[in-house]
Amino acid sequence: MLPPPVTVLPVDELPAFLGADTPIDYPEASRQKAYVDWRMEDDDSPIFRYVYRTVAPRRHLEFGTWKGEGTCYVLDSCEATVWTLNPPLGEKTKEGTKVYGAYRDELPELREWAERVGVVMAKDPQTDNLTFIGRKYLLRGLGNRVCQIYCDSREWDTSNYPDGFFDTCLIDGGHEPEVVMNDTRKALPLVRSGGIVMWHDFCPDEAVLGRQATAQGVMAAVGQMTAELGAFSRVCWIEPSFILIGIKG
Repeated sequence: MLPPPVTVLPVDELPAFLGADTPIDYPEASRQKAYVDWRMEDDDSPIFRYVYRTVAPRRHLEFGTWKGEGTCYVLDSCEATVWTLNPPLGEKTKEGTKVYGAYRDELPELREWAERVGVVMAKDPQTDNLTFIGRKYLLRGLGNRVCQIYCDSREWDTSNYPDGFFDTCLIDGGHEPEVVMNDTRKALPLVRSGGIVMWHDFCPDEAVLGRQATAQGVMAAVGQMTAELGAFSRVCWIEPSFILIGIKG
């Protein structure tokens, strides 16, 4: 069940939602995939890229850099400069274990990057700490268009940013409800009227909610933000995806 005022937006209706004429070319494989097998890199990336191409932001805000994959979607799709936040020591659970590891097929690239920056990579590396934060955009030489901020988003001082400074924002940092709510509240005044805010890892699928703490946290946060979501003219879950999208009123 979706928390109010969230409604369902079939992916093929995304162009109309954004006021665009160009249809979205969304992969049939993703349309048929179970949510428990979802990967942002394969299944959400076509949606992100379409949004950035269509909206063409000049300034984009991102909570949660990790390896910089999502940042590259913006940089590839438009001419934006990106401001992105990540804690320098990465994200950990309350028990102190790392949240972000690595896929097996990423290990050669991680080793290459670790050698380039002069560190010894652990056998099972944490991939969202200082060594690896943003490596995707750095490996491609795109750091000249990125303002990387190293801090816990709850400690980020936004007082020197004017209201409406950003055209778009992606909230994909810490996934505990309090962090998601903090990031949303900090983003709201910074995004211009008519701008786009997206939350990643929003998925009401029961199988996902039964096993993924990230989705549990985002869904719980959104369910507690009725007042904040009132700042949007529409807030929709794009189906199929792990993306919640809103147009600021």
